[in-house]
Amino acid sequence: MLTVFLEVLLPVALVALVGYTLRWRMPLDQRTLNRVVIYGMNPALIFTSLTAADLSGPNALHMLTLAVGVALVMGAVATSVAVPLGVRGGNLSAVLLVSMFMNSGNYGLPAARFAFGEEGFTQALFYFVAQSVLAQTLGVAVAAAGNARAKRGLAREVLIRTLRMPQVYATIAALLVRSTGFDPAAQTGPLLGGFRALSLLGEASLPMMLIVLGVQLAGGVTREEPRLLALTALLRLVVSPLVAYGLGLALGMDQLSLAVGVMLAGMPAAVNSTIIALEFDSRPSLVVATVIVTSLLSLLTLSAILAVFQ
Repeated sequence: MLTVFLEVLLPVALVALVGYTLRWRMPLDQRTLNRVVIYGMNPALIFTSLTAADLSGPNALHMLTLAVGVALVMGAVATSVAVPLGVRGGNLSAVLLVSMFMNSGNYGLPAARFAFGEEGFTQALFYFVAQSVLAQTLGVAVAAAGNARAKRGLAREVLIRTLRMPQVYATIAALLVRSTGFDPAAQTGPLLGGFRALSLLGEASLPMMLIVLGVQLAGGVTREEPRLLALTALLRLVVSPLVAYGLGLALGMDQLSLAVGVMLAGMPAAVNSTIIALEFDSRPSLVVATVIVTSLLSLLTLSAILAVFQ
């Protein structure tokens, strides 16, 4: 377990610490940095990785199914636990957001590469894309459910958010290129130059995502009700990977796919959930607190998960 921490999670934590330190020492525009990653680097990373990846077999479909299944089952589990405890309205929306959506991007992708190599990283990309789409569609609906005024025009809001997601277009473009048999890396002249530019941008994505994570965590946390915070942390870090393990076995996933899926399902709460919670006033302070607490505790829980699978 200690070896897993030192070789897989420590590099991730140290790069995130750079972002944390920079944010602590100087003013940084968190929203601008996040947009650079989402709209500039992530699409390049997804396109170049998927055009070169081995997508034969059922692994991609299994990973997409697992990502959707984990979100839906965790939503049902969180509701069945929180409602009897008297959690309602914006509080319930916050609990659902942090239970259903995890940091499979900023944290999950670098960890997947360190832990499982390029093959595991490619499978993690499919999980990440599915989670990104779900967060901007189902996540918006969940946040709006706790705010009666936000329910007006919800369908339009969800559609607009989906159409603005560059990850979706990058995935579609990569799959279309592959369907034609065209290999950008085997070309010459401007085509090769353009693909190398995208590759360079994509390679910068992983460290930049970790720096952004550190910047976001440096924003601080307000004190929250310990009982509710403990519940959200338990759901995110313990229950979620167990759900993923059960679903993965039911899907017949191979050992590598199962390990990647369980690790990603055990990631801390998604930082971008705080943006949705703020927009719809779904107890954003609880979401932020859960993101920070689960990010710190995940160094222990993920070490245990990876130690089991390795």
